[in-house]
Amino acid sequence: MIIKIMRVPVALLLVILGQSCVRGGKVNKHKPWIETSYHGVITENMDTVLLDPPLVALDKDAPVPYAGEICAFKIHGPEAPFEAVVLNRTSGEGVLRAKGPVDCESQKEYTFIIQAYDCGAGPDGASWKKSHKAVVHIQVDDVNEFPPAFREPEYRATVTEGKIYDSILQVEAWDQDCSPQYSQICNYDIVTTGTPFAIDRNGNIRNTERLSYDNQQSYEVLVTAFDCGQKRATESAAVHIDVKPICKPGWQGWNKRVDYEPGTGSKQLFPKIHLETCDGPLSGVRAMVELQTNHIGKGCDRETYSEKALQKLCGAASGSTDLLPAPSMSTNWTASLLTDSGRDSDLIFRFDGRQAANVPERVVPQNLTDQFTIATWMKHGPSPGLRAEKETLLCNSDKTEMNRHHYSLYVHNCRLVFLLRRDFTQVDTFRPAEFHWKLEQHYEGTLDAFCGNSI
Repeated sequence: MIIKIMRVPVALLLVILGQSCVRGGKVNKHKPWIETSYHGVITENMDTVLLDPPLVALDKDAPVPYAGEICAFKIHGPEAPFEAVVLNRTSGEGVLRAKGPVDCESQKEYTFIIQAYDCGAGPDGASWKKSHKAVVHIQVDDVNEFPPAFREPEYRATVTEGKIYDSILQVEAWDQDCSPQYSQICNYDIVTTGTPFAIDRNGNIRNTERLSYDNQQSYEVLVTAFDCGQKRATESAAVHIDVKPICKPGWQGWNKRVDYEPGTGSKQLFPKIHLETCDGPLSGVRAMVELQTNHIGKGCDRETYSEKALQKLCGAASGSTDLLPAPSMSTNWTASLLTDSGRDSDLIFRFDGRQAANVPERVVPQNLTDQFTIATWMKHGPSPGLRAEKETLLCNSDKTEMNRHHYSLYVHNCRLVFLLRRDFTQVDTFRPAEFHWKLEQHYEGTLDAFCGNSI
């Protein structure tokens, strides 16, 4: 076997090795390519950004491993709260997402720079190349997370009675959301029902009818607000509207009714009265006060108590008999009497000297015991006849001629008189007993009562 050894020049070997090294150094020849600009949208409190166009990097070195693959996207900018992640190294697809919650109220939009990086010439990432710089503009979409809030918790205004106003006052609410849709107030509404007021979408409150100071002197109205996303304010605003009367000359600050409790001493009738002149000239003042107690059941202290309360005050027994009850099927002897309204549904009967109530024998006792009580109250008007005439309140007489009284309570010459005949069954015996009480103010319309527990 013959072996031939060929000798190659050393210089030629070095040239071949040198060319091989040059070819190996030119494996990653191209830079990655991306779009020049991107526009993205992210909803606040979310993390994914929707980019247009999508984030994709291309490399002409593909399909060469490493050199034709995309290994990273890097963001350059002042504190941009985003990161870009490679989803597929071969296709170059990536995604842009937020590092944490993004708040539209803090910042509505962001602008930064992004670049793509290939994987270099080998596994160690050496000789990597980066793309040109692309501008990314991100807009933060708002979420309707804040309800409207009023700038003032309470509003006050004063109107003059009898006028219709286009705008009494204006309430104003605001919203912390960042977008025009959710930060603008689109509507106001009156929460309180049955009020003579209306409100428009700008918060102007007006009256829908003429207001009267005598009917109502002030109003409190609750108002709410809605943003354009129909989110309602969590707290309503209170609107206080005072009604001012039209200036009318005359006495003001007094009431027609005056309540007085007997025995309490002097009392000022009109402590807050004043004369309103409406800035007009005043030459003199003349006043006259008249107290009226013509109503048969009003104006007297006895009206303070019901019939049951009077019986308790006078110490009447629980088995007392009502001689003037309300008319009914069983108590019809008061049906023809004139009546007037009283307290606690008690009836007040009016007697003018021409009518009387004939109490049945089964109701009224024929004879009084050693201890008894007669309770009554009355308001006495001017007597239509002579002063010497007797005005009988209660009388029990003989059945036959009715000329002999067993007992009687009557008014005679400004005195209250009670007549009692203990032995009325003895025909020939006449031993009546009379008791007199002087009524000094009787004809001035004061209230008089007779309460006795032993006679």
